[in-house]
Amino acid sequence: MLVTVLMSVYNAKSYLADSIESILNQTYRDFEFIIIDDGSTDGSGAIIQKYAACDSRIVYVKNRTNIGLAKSLNKGIKLAKGKFIARQDADDLSANDRLEMQADYALANNYVDLIGSNCFVIDILGNPVCEVNTYAKIKDHQTTLLNKLAIFPHGSAFIKKAKLLEVGLYDERFFYSQDGELWLRFIKANSRIHVINRPLYFYRTLPVANTKKKSAQQQYNEVKRMIYRDKCDRSTINDKLNNIKLQISDKKNSTIIPNYMADYWKGLANTIYFNKPVNNVSPYQYLYKATKEHQPFYKYLQYLKLGILYAMPPQFLKMLHQPKSNV
Repeated sequence: MLVTVLMSVYNAKSYLADSIESILNQTYRDFEFIIIDDGSTDGSGAIIQKYAACDSRIVYVKNRTNIGLAKSLNKGIKLAKGKFIARQDADDLSANDRLEMQADYALANNYVDLIGSNCFVIDILGNPVCEVNTYAKIKDHQTTLLNKLAIFPHGSAFIKKAKLLEVGLYDERFFYSQDGELWLRFIKANSRIHVINRPLYFYRTLPVANTKKKSAQQQYNEVKRMIYRDKCDRSTINDKLNNIKLQISDKKNSTIIPNYMADYWKGLANTIYFNKPVNNVSPYQYLYKATKEHQPFYKYLQYLKLGILYAMPPQFLKMLHQPKSNV
């Protein structure tokens, strides 16, 4: 078999059916689709089972408890029969010719180990807001990753399984940013990376509501720099990772971020401004959504400043501010 599509699901009921159908409706049809229910409690498992009963390409795997994304993906990789592993996240969508495009490129360019693509960004409601067409233009993947930026959406990855086994699968100590750490190991192993200059993936941005997740993401990015830039010793890295794990497991160490939905809408407005809007979407639409959230007065002054800046060409502001992206 050439392609295994791999998805890990944890409480993604709201988006799961559309995500699964975006794979089942691909123009390239000869694949297996491993879907791992990672201990969901919201009814996601029942949705997967319904589709598995109707389509023999689906391999349903259930974890008794939530073991995390990295461990679940490694479990799926070991079960995979395909020469290539195509990732898919449970809250995202794939264009219907995504697998065909990536498989054709992989077969025509056997020296390439990892293939991604440009993407559309969709909001929490599923509305496409902009096209990110910059991933294919990135020349220095390592520097980009160490600067806490993505080189393509994780879910768009099309990976040569033999190379994946060679570099050592996902690092299960990473609860977030697993993909960036893995791609850095690919680079260290002199792997060839290619990003298809077409938006083959629909990446859904979701709000970050609690401080624990936001802090952990930042710290895992720091660990990547410790490993691949600063060349810290193994003991120092292990101590840092153990400390992050303790923080994540501490149920008391989490508070709701004030006005997190306002921050979400404002972040989308910035994303639209710095990228290519679709369907006549304007950053002002999402900045307006931010103003509708109840929040301190000084925030509205910030929105006014942003509204003025949006009237300027993005090329000018890019020299002053490059938006951080975890796509």
